[in-house]
Amino acid sequence: MTEPATRRWLIGTATALAASAALADGSGVDTVYHPYVQPLEHDLEIRLTHAHADGPLDGQTWRVGYGQTLFDRLFAEAYLIGQGGNGESLDVTGYEVETLWQLTEQGQYAADWAVLGSFEHAHHGDSRDGTLMLIGERQWGRLVGTLNAAVSYEWGAGVHDEPETRLTLQARYRYSPRLEPAIELFAAENLRALGPALLGTERLAPGRRLHWEAGLAVGLDHASPDLSLRGKLEYEF
Repeated sequence: MTEPATRRWLIGTATALAASAALADGSGVDTVYHPYVQPLEHDLEIRLTHAHADGPLDGQTWRVGYGQTLFDRLFAEAYLIGQGGNGESLDVTGYEVETLWQLTEQGQYAADWAVLGSFEHAHHGDSRDGTLMLIGERQWGRLVGTLNAAVSYEWGAGVHDEPETRLTLQARYRYSPRLEPAIELFAAENLRALGPALLGTERLAPGRRLHWEAGLAVGLDHASPDLSLRGKLEYEF
């Protein structure tokens, strides 16, 4: 495929997924993915999302994961998932594996692109979830725009089999490596949310970094949680 054809395909796919987000299902406030794979990288990650709402969307989800670069442009990570809410204690609910494939070299096109695939299996029962996400990122000086457009399919006993889509947009300002303010928009069938976030990275030693993120999103309609929080702590080595 020629470079112009590749660019048209990526832009067309992103547009189609973004448009379909209006028909999405579920809550989509979570980490924002970026389209880069670092050579020889390993990481340990703790991630939290919490939704405050009346109903099934209320509660918190924890992910604890380990990841590493497999090839120059391929990164894989495995997670243990725990959930709690509505007065219930935190319990292990599932396992997830993600792979990130960096499609383009940084700066090769006007935007940088990657594809992420994930598979989640419930700890109890046989419900499963597969997701394919297109990730795009573009820089304008210190301003960086990021797009995550995903389609998922969940199946298994007691699950209503249907495709679901979600869209995340982030605009962040690279004030310094230690502090990057951002604004984020999340869209899914039961979610329209907008809010600020802060990101930062501390260099601990050569080849070792501690990355953190914290954000909140306010629901924009009656179907959305009133307030959603997200946090992330990642040790890269």
